[in-house]
Amino acid sequence: MPGRTPPSGRAASIAVLFATALLLLITGCSPGTTGASNGHETTITDALGRKVQVRLPAQRVLLGGQRLIYTTAFLNKDDPTRDVVGWPDDLLQNDQDTYDKYRARFAQQMDKITTTGEVYDGSLSAEQALQLRPDVFVISAASFEAARNAGIVDKLDKAGIPTVVIDYFVDPVAHTVPSVRALGQIFGREQQAQAFIDYYRSKVGMVRDRLAAAHASPTPAFLWRAPGYYDCCSTFARSNLAALVAAAGGTNLGDELLSTPQGTLSPEKILERNPAVVIATGANWAPGKTPVKAGGFVALGYNETPEAAREQLAAVVSKQPGFDTLAAVRDHRTFALWHHFYDSPYNYLAVEWMAKWLHPELFGDVDPNAELAELHSKFLPITAGGAFWTGLS
Repeated sequence: MPGRTPPSGRAASIAVLFATALLLLITGCSPGTTGASNGHETTITDALGRKVQVRLPAQRVLLGGQRLIYTTAFLNKDDPTRDVVGWPDDLLQNDQDTYDKYRARFAQQMDKITTTGEVYDGSLSAEQALQLRPDVFVISAASFEAARNAGIVDKLDKAGIPTVVIDYFVDPVAHTVPSVRALGQIFGREQQAQAFIDYYRSKVGMVRDRLAAAHASPTPAFLWRAPGYYDCCSTFARSNLAALVAAAGGTNLGDELLSTPQGTLSPEKILERNPAVVIATGANWAPGKTPVKAGGFVALGYNETPEAAREQLAAVVSKQPGFDTLAAVRDHRTFALWHHFYDSPYNYLAVEWMAKWLHPELFGDVDPNAELAELHSKFLPITAGGAFWTGLS
């Protein structure tokens, strides 16, 4: 085909070495000369099971997601952004309530962090990453392949900068613990990470053990992904929030009807299958920065009220033709929870709350508001408040 013939053999190797050397010259760094150059090599097992050599303690950490503050907040309550040199603005764009909450206390520290592009849309380049001279690059499993295909992982590796993958998105049930552990190692906060891991395991284990002891059958449910943000009716299958539904003792319709990890079911199919429980997700997405439809979603988060959230859920359901005939609506078993559990180590709360909604006879003692308050009092530098769940009952 017409066009420039790519170099091959030794010429290709020389070209790659020259490009890498040029990037290192521009950024003023070289393998082994980043912030942690005086540390020690440690093997970290990331969420995908990759064995990654990282020089610790890391002093310059590049985060592939601003929402990783959900984790760094309990690793270092006094300074959640310590050692972070760069991150995108996805927290601000998608969860402004939480962004505002942390900014009110840590504005000075957050202002020192460089705002980068994002992997998913190609706005983060290897050159941009190298300019920050990171010791390590932390990225979500959902974006890892895109980063690898864009050459970011390879170019950073050639510069002596490892990439560690964490995952609260693809398989949260299996990957939350290793993700927290890896981040605890990177930031030198292993003790804090282990404290959260122990707490997390106790909460998820409680749900698992009660379901097993009761030989509970899975409750048919529909996980309604972000109504108003997506057209009806978006959901997951065997991953992400659907995996949390399964851990809570339910079966999401998407598991049976979708062949892909996420997709859309027709409203007619929902009516036909008539699930016993409907669980929607919602958040206060930044107006004008997302495709969210005004008046068509449930705003949940730190700045919302339980009364408004309940009214919004009722409005969302009433706007969907035929949904008022669903058993889940008639029986007052229609709920909404904070959407950002889908990419957060706080996902154990979603498991507990959904278990209560799916099997009320087994989890009547679970108090969602008390559980949320305990998370904050035990682990976080900010106070609980707002509305993170609601129901039509």
